Amino acid sequence: MDCTLIQGHLIGYHFATLADDERAAVEEHLVACGECLRTYLALKSFVDRGSPAEPGPSEAARLRLRAAVEARFRPTPARRVTRWLRRPVPLYQGLAVAALVAVAAVLAPAVAHIVLHDDARSTERVDSARPVAESLTIY
Repeated sequence: MDCTLIQGHLIGYHFATLADDERAAVEEHLVACGECLRTYLALKSFVDRGSPAEPGPSEAARLRLRAAVEARFRPTPARRVTRWLRRPVPLYQGLAVAALVAVAAVLAPAVAHIVLHDDARSTERVDSARPVAESLTIY
């Protein structure tokens, strides 16, 4: 086949829309003709990845976009707390917290009794061995 005919069929060959006999003829020609093979590979590269001549965004534009995305989606303290509270809690951690609460509930009255009575005894210290407070009479 002629190269001009093959180059007209390369797009159809790439997207597998050619008839079987045309497809076989294009494959046979691509094996024999290096120029058409290079044209097909360039076409395939263009279709798969886009044009190599297309300029990408500049580095400054990329940095601005990255900063804008980070500023928009950066987690706030409220979001962090909400995310922390919504996370799943494993069973062993729940049981450990329940055990600590139970121990605190059992020990709280005893600790409160000790603390309250200790304060009451420290404020009511009276020296009963002496009938009169002598510290005031010295001066």
